[in-house]
Amino acid sequence: MKKLSQSGFTIVETMIVVVLLVAAGIVGYYVWQSNKTNHTNKPTIASKTTTSTYQSPPVTVPTAPQINNSSDLNNAIQVLNQTSVSSNNTDSNQLNTYTSSF
Repeated sequence: MKKLSQSGFTIVETMIVVVLLVAAGIVGYYVWQSNKTNHTNKPTIASKTTTSTYQSPPVTVPTAPQINNSSDLNNAIQVLNQTSVSSNNTDSNQLNTYTSSF
């Protein structure tokens, strides 16, 4: 006697999948409805919060000097070098060190 090879889903397997999908849909609908009604009864977050009256103090930032020629640029470099911690660690020396490999 020849054995038939069958492939595919049986009706029982299909019904199990349908039942699981319906159950997931019912649970999802219930959660959606309960969240929908809970949000309409609760006050919004914006009504709970209070606005802060603190204002930060005004900060004055000096404007950058306008450089019109090379002497202005040299003066700016000298000012930057004066803020250095050590004399060998000036901004122009650091720039020359980084750019020397190019």
